[in-house]
Amino acid sequence: MVAFFLLFRSLWRILRILFRQPEQKAVMLAVLFILTIGTFFYHTVEGMTYLDGLYFSVMTLATVGYGDLAPHTAVGKFFTIVYVLVGVGILTAMIANFNRALIEYYQKKRDESKNE
Repeated sequence: MVAFFLLFRSLWRILRILFRQPEQKAVMLAVLFILTIGTFFYHTVEGMTYLDGLYFSVMTLATVGYGDLAPHTAVGKFFTIVYVLVGVGILTAMIANFNRALIEYYQKKRDESKNE
């Protein structure tokens, strides 16, 4: 339990670093926006529930693609092609910024331990 608390505390500090970066705010809003678009599209066009639409959107953008859900209409398939090409780039940018914040956090932590 202590290890979980320490991990959560570190994650919280990394997220604080992330939200100080204006470009990260924009990328996270873009991820939220694209997931929302995907969720509503799959609900409306493909007839999925909102939860299934969100699940399919996340699995698609994370390039996991379990295959348990798939678009059935031609419009849905075309949308998914464009959705992947745009969304994977946005998700990659978010991961890259998270990685940069992680490096910054551990450099600060290392510098603090050297000063003590």
